[in-house]
Amino acid sequence: MKILMITPNFYPNIGGVEKHVLQVTNEIIKKGHQVTVLTRKYEKKLHDQETINEINIIRFPLENLLNTWKWLYKNKTLIKNSDIVHCHDYRVFVFYYLPFRILFPFKHVFITYHGFEGFVPIPRKIFLLRKLSELLTNGNICIGKYIVKWYKTKTNHISYGGVIPSKITKVSNNSFTFIGRLEKDTGILLFIKAIKLIKDKIGVNLIVDICGDGSLKDTIIKLNEENNLNIKIHGITNPDKFIDKNQFVFCTGYLGILESLIKKRLVFSVYDNPLKQDYLDSLDMTITCNSSEQLAEKIIYYVDNFDETEKKIEKGYEFAKLQTWNKLSDTYLSLWGVK
Repeated sequence: MKILMITPNFYPNIGGVEKHVLQVTNEIIKKGHQVTVLTRKYEKKLHDQETINEINIIRFPLENLLNTWKWLYKNKTLIKNSDIVHCHDYRVFVFYYLPFRILFPFKHVFITYHGFEGFVPIPRKIFLLRKLSELLTNGNICIGKYIVKWYKTKTNHISYGGVIPSKITKVSNNSFTFIGRLEKDTGILLFIKAIKLIKDKIGVNLIVDICGDGSLKDTIIKLNEENNLNIKIHGITNPDKFIDKNQFVFCTGYLGILESLIKKRLVFSVYDNPLKQDYLDSLDMTITCNSSEQLAEKIIYYVDNFDETEKKIEKGYEFAKLQTWNKLSDTYLSLWGVK
């Protein structure tokens, strides 16, 4: 079976969707299928085409939409020669693939919905574009059941991603790893306010390693200096070594949560709108709060109550260890009707 995966960015870029596509593709190749990943050339130093671990990677120029369509039309044999085309999120289908849905009307095309845009209420334009992509594809996978509720998506499968089992290290240092973008919707500012509240209330200045980057970086540096906090920003990097050395994790994304649970870490999250609450509740494996004050209280509680912490950790670990990339690759094959 020849499969064409189309994704906005791919390895070596670091991100949740990038890792999802990489790991699922690796597993599908192990099962005897050929996979080509079509993605944007987001840096000039990247090769236009290369093979990594049997994955054929083809990168198209990062240009305006019309030139992208021209490039795709020139290279339309990529689509023509594929048995399956799989788009990763609605934007890929609508803004890249849609003209070729008309050109190749009988091609089997599927989609994975990976996340949400952070807007509540959901803009009508986004809602309609998502529905368009759903109607014009042959099936889909939703990463989180909240998508079914909020976007009225009729889905074939629901998943939360996958993890690779790894060595578990035991630590008790009351320190945190933050995983995610430095943007308002990840809860970073609410988290930092909670860290400050804990420092002011009980005199404990928690160590925080931030794995991520974004528009709030300068704001966080300023808050750290003004409040004499113990925060270090490491940029966009693999968070594994920080999860290993710190006792707790703050994260609001499914993949980061799973990667923390499989290492037996207690994960805290916050929400500031009902969609994000459903996003977190549909997984139900984190300590979920709706304010900095509540988050500070929960952190203090679980630091002081070892038995309760261990119960939550074991529950999360038992769930995470079932979410393997091999299992998720079987979900993809099932969606495509491949045995």
